[in-house]
Amino acid sequence: MTQHGGERGITIGGNANVSGQVASGDNVTQTQHQGGAAGSAALAELTRVERLLDEHADQIPEVGRARRDLADVREELEGDDADTERVEGALGRLGRRVAGVTVLVEAVKNLAGQLGLN
Repeated sequence: MTQHGGERGITIGGNANVSGQVASGDNVTQTQHQGGAAGSAALAELTRVERLLDEHADQIPEVGRARRDLADVREELEGDDADTERVEGALGRLGRRVAGVTVLVEAVKNLAGQLGLN
């Protein structure tokens, strides 16, 4: 942190890349809220993935596990304290399990995009 006169600030130089919140100053309080309630577009895409999973179940060797992965995603998104790491893990597994069905792969990618997990 660099002090500029009586004010405080943050100077970032070079080819730095900042991702996330940055705060500076006396008595600064910073909060970040990531709600457990997913947006309607994400929930619609989740429902689409569920439907496609049912439609293509005979093409997915581990369809039972794929359904559990998707249930994990839904549980996290509908909860009050969504665990992003758990959602990412479940989506990653789900994507691998449905890899042979292009329309499902696209739907899982779209869901991840809706959730900001690209």
